[in-house]
Amino acid sequence: MTNTSVADCQVLVVGAGPTGLVLAAQLLARGIQTRVIDKAQAPAEHSRAIGVHARTLERLDAMGLADAFVACGHKVRRLRMYAGSKNLLDVRTAAGESRFDFTLHLSQCDTEMLLRDRVRELGGTIEQGVELVGFADDGAAVNAVVRDCTGRDSAICSEYVVGCDGAHSIVRHGLGLPFLGQPYAQDWLLADVSLDGAGTDDAVHLFFRPNGLPLNCIPRGAGRWRVVMPNAGDRGGAPPTFDEIQQLVAQRASRPITVSDPTWLSCFRCQLRMTTSYRRGRVLLAGDAAHVHSPAGGQGMNTGMLDADNLAWKLALVADRRAPDGLLDTYEQERRPVASGVLGFTDRMVRLMTVRQPMKRAVRDCLLPAVTAVPAVQARISGRLSQTSVAYRPGPLVWADGLRGGPQPGQRCADVHVHAPDGTHRLHHLLGRGEHVLLVADGAAPRTSTAASLAAFADRVRVVTADRGPAFTLVRPDGVVAVRGTRHEASRVVAYLRDLFPDGLADAASCGHAAADLNEPRSQPVLG
Repeated sequence: MTNTSVADCQVLVVGAGPTGLVLAAQLLARGIQTRVIDKAQAPAEHSRAIGVHARTLERLDAMGLADAFVACGHKVRRLRMYAGSKNLLDVRTAAGESRFDFTLHLSQCDTEMLLRDRVRELGGTIEQGVELVGFADDGAAVNAVVRDCTGRDSAICSEYVVGCDGAHSIVRHGLGLPFLGQPYAQDWLLADVSLDGAGTDDAVHLFFRPNGLPLNCIPRGAGRWRVVMPNAGDRGGAPPTFDEIQQLVAQRASRPITVSDPTWLSCFRCQLRMTTSYRRGRVLLAGDAAHVHSPAGGQGMNTGMLDADNLAWKLALVADRRAPDGLLDTYEQERRPVASGVLGFTDRMVRLMTVRQPMKRAVRDCLLPAVTAVPAVQARISGRLSQTSVAYRPGPLVWADGLRGGPQPGQRCADVHVHAPDGTHRLHHLLGRGEHVLLVADGAAPRTSTAASLAAFADRVRVVTADRGPAFTLVRPDGVVAVRGTRHEASRVVAYLRDLFPDGLADAASCGHAAADLNEPRSQPVLG
């Protein structure tokens, strides 16, 4: 494989699941030449992942897709757990501070359909039945060999490759990266059916049994439910029969539940694994290619889509030569700890569901209702489930400060109303344009020299007025607070942007605006 003088595309996305489609849509929206290949002959038909959480909906909202998602899905607002007739837990699945104070249940094939439509609207195509068979990163580009459904090989030269190709990722294997972890000891069963008697369809109902064999009933609307049963033994991947599902539901439920009208019956073995690196040179990994875990809490698809959301704006800036290559290193720095936390959270949920030892079960059944009755604990659980509490640690793209109140740097910024010369907007709507947004509290205009320095970044930062909050808050394109300051610290924003966009310095200097504000010492390491 040899490099060509001109790349066929800026980014090659391998895999057209939700992660790859979010990445492709966001790159295309930012003007990045993007190709998407997927080895499957056609889009998947089964429902697979069905939960879209509040944080993901907020990011889909910035993409202009949330309304279409909500129109297709079923809203679920609570998670309930039972031991026999005792209600152990009843919590909201999303924090009330989000505009999306619910989990949206819709099939993954519907999620992919909506994302595919957006990719096409943006001029992209999804090359179905095209498999990656090899690649080489020569330092200047990535030269890939792909094979179509007829067996014909062809070459694609791209500036970057992102593997969004699932747990068996060819991209990860090609990089020689390990996938550390282990499988759970037994198979899990899944059935999409109609249920009568499981409970209200605005809540997920989870039944614990003394034998450690739980039953999870997940509403999908219009009388349809998903039934998930861990610890089904070693079946060698053999799917259950409908009779088996009926018998197992009767055994595991603590009240009579009638099962009917199956549309999908499946058996799978859960894994708990994560790779050691998200990036090697010009090749990156996202979603299940980088981390997999149990479906407990519906975290997997959401984590992958939010991986893509974190990576997309960074990769677009680097591919467009507007930010240094070192910016891509922050992708792993920020998202790998998140994935590690999700793996731990889902594993704890599995262990909570499958307790068999009588003493541990008694402790669980006694403590869980008492602890989760505390509002702060309920809020914490909701934040973890919805991923609205996910925050990034201080680093090159998150500058800590001593200010009180939230959101703190590294946390998501709520969808507040902001004011611009062309009217009032929702923050998330402005973030959908791919720019950073600088929130300036009413009456906290920067000094003349600082305002002039900010002007060098006018094509990358939208300045608006906020009704409340710190004097200055810079919000990243992914909705995360980057840096804040008092009315006397606006130059921190300029220093942050100087690190992010080094080419902006030349623009500022040429205008004679590289004043003392730009000479203040950096409070965080530079990007590259």
